Amino acid sequence: MKNITFLIILLVSSVIYLVFYPKFTISAPPTSVKDTLSSSQLSYFARIGTGVSAGDSLIRIALTGNPSNTTNNLFVGDTIGIGTTGTGVGISGPLTIYTIKDIGNTGLFQINSAIGQSNAWVGAAIISTHSAIHTISFTPQSNFTAGFWEFLIKATNTAGETINDGIPDTNGFDLGATTPSSGANGVGTRLKITDVTCPTWGIGATTAYSIGSTTITSGVGTTAAYHVITCYLGIGGTNQIGVGYSMAIGKDLASGSQLINPSPKDSNEGAADVYTFYIRHKDSSSVLFDSDTIQGKIAVVEAVRVSATVDPTLTFTIDAVGVGTGSTACGNTFASNAANTTATQVAFGSITLGSANDLGQRLSAITNSDNGYVVTVYEDGTMKNVSNATTIPDTTCPSNSCTIASPALWTTYSASGWGYTIQNINVGTSLFHYTAGYKPFGNGTANAQEIMKNTTTPTTTEQAYVCYRLTASTTQEAGNYENRLIYTATSTF
Repeated sequence: MKNITFLIILLVSSVIYLVFYPKFTISAPPTSVKDTLSSSQLSYFARIGTGVSAGDSLIRIALTGNPSNTTNNLFVGDTIGIGTTGTGVGISGPLTIYTIKDIGNTGLFQINSAIGQSNAWVGAAIISTHSAIHTISFTPQSNFTAGFWEFLIKATNTAGETINDGIPDTNGFDLGATTPSSGANGVGTRLKITDVTCPTWGIGATTAYSIGSTTITSGVGTTAAYHVITCYLGIGGTNQIGVGYSMAIGKDLASGSQLINPSPKDSNEGAADVYTFYIRHKDSSSVLFDSDTIQGKIAVVEAVRVSATVDPTLTFTIDAVGVGTGSTACGNTFASNAANTTATQVAFGSITLGSANDLGQRLSAITNSDNGYVVTVYEDGTMKNVSNATTIPDTTCPSNSCTIASPALWTTYSASGWGYTIQNINVGTSLFHYTAGYKPFGNGTANAQEIMKNTTTPTTTEQAYVCYRLTASTTQEAGNYENRLIYTATSTF
C-alpha cells in the first residue's frame, strides 16, 4: 500500500511540475528561415532643387546629397508627397499629395497639378512610399509551452529619422504614421496587431500579441533598432518541432497596413540594400532564450523602369465594298451603274431626269489613339459642267429644309440637287442616320463636316456607308458634270 501511495504522489507531483514548470526541448534555432516581401522596391526620398516656383507642374529635384538623387525609381501614376514650409521643414512635417503625370529625365518630372506656394521651396522633401507584406517562413527546432516567438524587422536608428512617422527611412523599415499624410506626417497608416497573421499553432490567437521596438547588438560593437512583432502560443500551447510555419506582417492596403520599405542608403542605384531580420524564442515568462535566435536577410532595390513606345497609328480607307449593283445601303438599292464605283470614282453615268440617282461608298477607320478619331468631308466647289459654269446646286431637300449641319428628308426630285446621307455600320459615335434624311456637302475647308468619329480608342475597324444622291430637272443643261470630295481622317493623341 505504501508503494502505491508513493507512486500516486509521485505522479501527481510530476503533473503539477510539468504544468507550472514547463520544459522545452533541446535548444536549437529554427531552420528554413526566410522573409519574402510582396514588393522589394525601395521607397523614394528626394528634395526639390532650384528653379521651381509656385504654379509649376514640372518639378526639378536636387541631384546630390539625398537618398534619391535621380527620378529613377519613380513611375507615372505614383503618389508622391511634397513637404511644406513650417513644421519639420518638409522632413517630418505635413505633406501635400500629388500624382506623377510624366517623367522627363533623371532630374525632372511632371505632376498632375500646379505646385502650391507652401511646397515650392528648395529642399522640400519629395517622397513616394512603397510598402510590403512580409511573409516569414521558419521551421522550429525547439518549443516552450505557452511561449512566444518574436520577429524582428530592421528599424532606423539614424539621427533625424523616426521609426513610425510614415516617411521612408534610409536605415530601416518604417512602421507608418497614425493617420495618412493628408493631415499628418506620412503616407499610410501605422501597422497594427490586426495587420499581423501569426502562425496557426492550434491554440491561441492568430493575430499578433504585441508590436513594439527594441535595440539589440547586431555584430561586434554595433547597436541597431528593430521593430518587434510577437506571436503567442497561448496557454498550454506548443509549436511542433520540424514542421514549417509561416506568418504575415501586413495586410492588403485596402483593409490594413504594411511596413514601409526603406529609401536608398546611398546613390549606388541597382545595388540592393540588405537588411537583417531576426527570429527569437521566449519562454512563458517572456525570458529570451538566446540559443534559439537566428537571423536572415532582406534585400530591397530600385524597381526597373521598362519603357516602350507604341507609335500612333491611323488607317482610313474608301472602297466600294457592299455598294455594288443590287446592293442595298442607306435604304436604297443600287442600279447597274453602281458597278462603276471604285475607291476613287463615283461614276453616275447617264442619269435619269426627275428621279433620285443613288450610289455609295464604304468608309473604314481605325486608330490606337486614346481620344479616337474623326473623319470630315467637304466639296471643293459645286458640281459643275466641265464645259462651262453651269452647276447642279447643292440640295436643299428640296425646300430649304436641310443644311450642311442639319439633315432633312428628300422625297421629291423635280429640282436639280446634289447631296449625301450616312448609314452607320459600327461607328462608335453616330453623327446622323439616313432615316433622318440628307445633307448638302459643305463647300471648302471652312465648311468641312464630321461624317464619322469615335472619341475613344476603337476596339475594331469602324465602318459606315456614305450614300450619294444626284437629281436633275428636265431643264438641267446637258453636259458632263464633276465635283471633288475631300475626306480627311484625324486621330487625337
